[in-house]
Amino acid sequence: MGKVSNFFKSIFSREKAKADGAAPQTLRTIVREYYGNNVGWFAYNYASSIYQIPEVRTAIQSFAEIFSIIPKYFERRDKDGNGTYLEGEEDRVINIRANPLQNASQFWVNVITSLMLYSNVFVEPRFSVKTGKLSQLYVLPRDTFDFKLYEDRATVTLNGIGKTYDMDNLIYLNRFSALGGGQRNDLGLYEIVIQALAKQAIAVADPNKVRAIMQADMATQGQLKQKDADGTMKDLDVNFAQSVRGIAYIDPQWKITPINWTENDVNRELMKMVIDIVYNYFGITQDIVNNKATEIEYQLFVKNHVEPIARQVEQEFTSKIFTRMEQAHGNRMELDTFWLQVSTLSAKTAFFNVVSRNGMMNADEGREMIGYGPVPNGMGKTYRVTLDTVNIENADEYQKAKNGAEGAGAHSEKPTGGGANASEGGNSIV
Repeated sequence: MGKVSNFFKSIFSREKAKADGAAPQTLRTIVREYYGNNVGWFAYNYASSIYQIPEVRTAIQSFAEIFSIIPKYFERRDKDGNGTYLEGEEDRVINIRANPLQNASQFWVNVITSLMLYSNVFVEPRFSVKTGKLSQLYVLPRDTFDFKLYEDRATVTLNGIGKTYDMDNLIYLNRFSALGGGQRNDLGLYEIVIQALAKQAIAVADPNKVRAIMQADMATQGQLKQKDADGTMKDLDVNFAQSVRGIAYIDPQWKITPINWTENDVNRELMKMVIDIVYNYFGITQDIVNNKATEIEYQLFVKNHVEPIARQVEQEFTSKIFTRMEQAHGNRMELDTFWLQVSTLSAKTAFFNVVSRNGMMNADEGREMIGYGPVPNGMGKTYRVTLDTVNIENADEYQKAKNGAEGAGAHSEKPTGGGANASEGGNSIV
């Protein structure tokens, strides 16, 4: 009765909204077509995406989880490059909860997993009826599709449901870019080899695998009949089941010849080579997966594989989430991949030491990047440079005074301008 009552409630509430002149609710057309407007089917599809090959699953999962921790912002930049964060409904969607069934981390892992596994992924944005702002994001299931390009617009036909949609209404990401859509991911021979090696590895641990040959002693008479042989094996099974501290009894008339499968179990060198090739195909290495990569290796991984996808995400979300007028005013999405490159504490310490002493960053900007609030009373807003950490506005004046003091026998005075009690070139704490 609950579903029936909810159905009639939705019908009557929709009619009431029309009668009151309110805007009708935006229909999630694609989600409705794929899941019959039943979000339970969406949850089932999301939860049952299990990859068949462990190495592929490990590579994709590692890449997706690294991507999911990239800080993501909606911001507005002016012509001078100054940015203002837009902390509204859109920011909540990309950083906290993408839809009622997925938080932001789950959503981004889902996006990148689909992208890496199928080479293409469509994301359907849903906008609030009241505010017109982004309210939900859904990753659509795998499907074949065809593009059509017109003079100033493009459409995509999703063949599974036989529907055509304007590309302006969908967020589209792909790996092997082409005007007609990305190529299908296919590991080909490597996939066959991996599956064969995996089956071999499983067979090694098979408890029913033949480990030895049991033969009658040469002194015994002839061969056993089939029924007697079956009875002997049952007795052997009982003896092993009743073993004491790992020792089982065998009648002395039987001779046991063990079989050594060690050389024929798994070709480990071949497995390592194939896994390396698969990892490279997905842009990751075993050292990164196993947390053994050096700072340079990790930085190159971010630069060469993570950043290109991040830029594509920025461009697609910016063009599909914001109107052209909002984009003209500097509204955009930004993914900050920098902190993936500067990952260790020593690297971050060296970075801050350089940029803070050369006027590239003030204390407040540095504290913001590591999650701290600004220095009280505006004391962290001053940009400083070496000489030693004088105010950047007085650096030239300080240098001239210093050179003059050396030429005149060190009798010149330091410049002023930072306050009556200022020292070191007139520094003042504002």
